[in-house]
Amino acid sequence: HQSMAGEEAPTEAVDVKAADMLTESGVAACVEGEVRRNEAAWKFYERIGSPKYVVAPMVDQSELPYRLLCRRHGADLAYTPMFHSRLFAEDPKYRRDFTTCTEDRPLFVQFCGNDPATLLRAAKLVEKDCDAVDLNLGCPQGIARKGRYGSFLLTETDLLYDIVKTLHDNLSIPVTCKIRKLPTLPQTIHLARTLESAGCSLLTIHGRTKEQNKDRVGSCDWDTIRAVRQAVGIPVVANGGIADLSDVKRCMEHTGVVGVMTSEAILENPYLFSGVNVNDESQEALTLEYLAICEEMPECMPNSLKCIRAHCFHFLHTALQLEEFKDLRDQLASSRSFEEIRLVAEAVVARRRALRSSGFVPDTKVVSWYSRHQTYKANCPRKVDQHGESHEDTDDVLDLSIFD
Repeated sequence: HQSMAGEEAPTEAVDVKAADMLTESGVAACVEGEVRRNEAAWKFYERIGSPKYVVAPMVDQSELPYRLLCRRHGADLAYTPMFHSRLFAEDPKYRRDFTTCTEDRPLFVQFCGNDPATLLRAAKLVEKDCDAVDLNLGCPQGIARKGRYGSFLLTETDLLYDIVKTLHDNLSIPVTCKIRKLPTLPQTIHLARTLESAGCSLLTIHGRTKEQNKDRVGSCDWDTIRAVRQAVGIPVVANGGIADLSDVKRCMEHTGVVGVMTSEAILENPYLFSGVNVNDESQEALTLEYLAICEEMPECMPNSLKCIRAHCFHFLHTALQLEEFKDLRDQLASSRSFEEIRLVAEAVVARRRALRSSGFVPDTKVVSWYSRHQTYKANCPRKVDQHGESHEDTDDVLDLSIFD
């Protein structure tokens, strides 16, 4: 194990043609030794119910009431928002943002950081209240660069080995990791196998590099996810490129992973895993349901108002973009209490229902919140994918599934 962690990720060392890299033989050429099934990791996965539908960790978004809403509508596993390990270990006030309940399981608590001892101290504080601790190795934002965490640690395999092994050896619950793909397949596989050898029990991989964010998102590489799944002996979850339940099914068929994690799409539509796509009626219903859950949990209110307000903006996005709702949009933005948020959201729902009953048709087409940054070519030509299905040629579409 130690020799694996000490090696630099190979770049030119593997003699595999680029065209063959993602075939089974290409993956085998990137792997030293036999890929053995990790029975302990698989028993853990089965013990928590073999989850397929996973809600991503999202800063200031995947809080307790939202997680419960997603669980009601098909989610099998949820993550907390990412917590900064040093702040969590040292600041009791910061720890108030971690809330859970008996219905909130299975639950993974995600931390970021670069110091094994500090991460262990933080993890020790939650090990009795969750099913696993997850290490964030996916955040591509500037704050992660400054703090030296998230995806900016992906090439520091010695350090990552030490972090995961420290957590694995000293916690009573498993440690899991969420990563992004590296520039080459050999590098990505080396990273995945290093984490596995250190004690990672479940690996989630986002099929984009850390450079693929904001206006450079591009398509999600499911082929690399499939290759990583073939190269390790632990459960693998795919992340990225998911807009609805049909994408979840296509991703699982293509990659062979045990589950799929989604972020931005389910942020707008917590009904995603139940197969309900975004429409006016479903968005109104989930808004009211979410607010009812929040009202049942007053202990979450002081720390969750910004989350609640943001969720209402996401859920009601298609209405709030219309000129007929400008006054309510401004009121929601300036709301400072749960009661104010609830009253404005209910007013949006009531007004939209009244307009719909009157036969109102908006002057402009409003896209969903998830699709707000997607740019489609005019009159896109059709292309046939590898499954023989015809699709619009939308290689330039932006998919902002970048939460970690």
